[in-house]
Amino acid sequence: MRQGNNAPADAAAVKCELAGEVLRSFGNLRFEATGWSMLPSVWPGDTLMVERVSGDQVHIGDVVLVGRDGRLCAHRVVSRSGDTETLRWVTQGDAMAAPDPPVNESELLGRVSYLVRAGRLIVVRAELNVVERLTAKIVGRSVPAARALVYLHRMIQTSGRSAAEKPVEEKSVLPCQG
Repeated sequence: MRQGNNAPADAAAVKCELAGEVLRSFGNLRFEATGWSMLPSVWPGDTLMVERVSGDQVHIGDVVLVGRDGRLCAHRVVSRSGDTETLRWVTQGDAMAAPDPPVNESELLGRVSYLVRAGRLIVVRAELNVVERLTAKIVGRSVPAARALVYLHRMIQTSGRSAAEKPVEEKSVLPCQG
């Protein structure tokens, strides 16, 4: 049986839908970040630890996981509107020039409580410092600069470490496009 051109996209959508169901059902999920929209807060290869939260527990500055159009996206909340019945959030990647479309409660899957990088737990802060804001602006305006930073970061993280030395929590993650 031949598969269409959308087979990889369909497979990613199924994985991400399953990840959303696991989070809704069990309250926790971990997955590997793949993009650079959240640089320098979140790097490709970081393991995001997500917890299910209700909408009233989400605040400006939180990094939230959103399920939309068959994809997962972890971005920072930059504004909030509505009342308890119709809460909506606007999210934006730290390295993105423009915000995402507003998120409604059914698309909000959870909040990133912390991440794992090189075997260490890292708290995701609500605000970037000056150097991080500058890095985010450079990454957002220059794909070559983003690629160079990601390459350098990967080289630093993997120098002297083989795959066998990787901690278990970094091996058993669900990579999702986003």
